[in-house]
Amino acid sequence: MSLPYSEFPVYIGGVGVSSVPSETAGYVPATQVNVNYNTTHSPKRKLGTTIAASDQFGFSGPLSADISIGCILQSGLVSGLDFLLDANQDNFVTIQIGSGVYNKCYATDVSVSIAPFAPVTLQAQFVSLDPATGLQISGDSDPFSGGSIPFDSDAIAYGHTCTINDNANILNNVQSQVSFNRKYSRTPTHELGSINASTMLLDGVEEELTVTSTGVNSLIDFSGEELANTLSMSVCGVGTSAPFITDFISFPAGSRVLAETFSTNGGETVTTNATIKQIKL
Repeated sequence: MSLPYSEFPVYIGGVGVSSVPSETAGYVPATQVNVNYNTTHSPKRKLGTTIAASDQFGFSGPLSADISIGCILQSGLVSGLDFLLDANQDNFVTIQIGSGVYNKCYATDVSVSIAPFAPVTLQAQFVSLDPATGLQISGDSDPFSGGSIPFDSDAIAYGHTCTINDNANILNNVQSQVSFNRKYSRTPTHELGSINASTMLLDGVEEELTVTSTGVNSLIDFSGEELANTLSMSVCGVGTSAPFITDFISFPAGSRVLAETFSTNGGETVTTNATIKQIKL
């Protein structure tokens, strides 16, 4: 019997919390989820011997479980996204997919896409140091603890409900599309006597914001252009001007515009792309 997608809700726990996520607080309105298991293996080839049928591979590292989650952003459902606002960005979360629990999940990449009249979407990549193993894939036939999932289409963030706060005076006054990306550099730490890594050290965090608009206020030189003030995004649901993820997409003074492009076609206006980057760690 196949397992329907309706039995695979996604819950993300609080930052640094190793217990199973709360279904009422950690629910994420996911549109897709992928889990990829990989072993670190190599063939056992030795001079003068043939490979035994029952002992063909050697394993030189722990099991790797990579998790990819795509979701829409909705006001009132931000507890499952607390990892985005973790002060140091160095801690883990626990993720439940269906009935499977994945412990010590560290974010490695986060991206947000904002376009006119389309829901704001978030794509997050995680690596789990302690994934579910030895179990049958099984769904949750009673999601959200048997209650009704608080999904409200009027609370979804759309491109036309979001605004750019360009206090840095970098962009033109007409923006049509925004993409945000945050990359984490992490190194797993292994202890003697343990197969799996115990934790992951955070080596660096870099963020990038690309804005498509009808123009830029000035063209960059060899060192780009330094922001003299903050450039940020307000991600809001329908019918409200209050952002429900505060200070998530924010590039303060000192960030730099490091890439610009502009193009046009016959009968169309000039389209520009400005890419702003910052190194947070």
